[in-house]
Amino acid sequence: MNLDQILNELKECVNGETGVVADLARELITVQAQYKSGELNKEEFDFLVKEIADVKAADGLADDESACRWICECAEALLLVV
Repeated sequence: MNLDQILNELKECVNGETGVVADLARELITVQAQYKSGELNKEEFDFLVKEIADVKAADGLADDESACRWICECAEALLLVV
């Protein structure tokens, strides 16, 4: 999966959606945009993406394993392609 595919999936999730999954997808999109614009360095980017996947997704989606897994997979893919 390439960066555009990941971002498109995240954007599709955000469009017209509310709730924890949409919020986390929105955060991943924002962090990636901040990294791309130079507001974040690679270390900051990695930390924030891992924080979203490891802490926020686990806490916010504890009752929805498939959504948690999807957010974590997107986060992991972002770390690999950026």
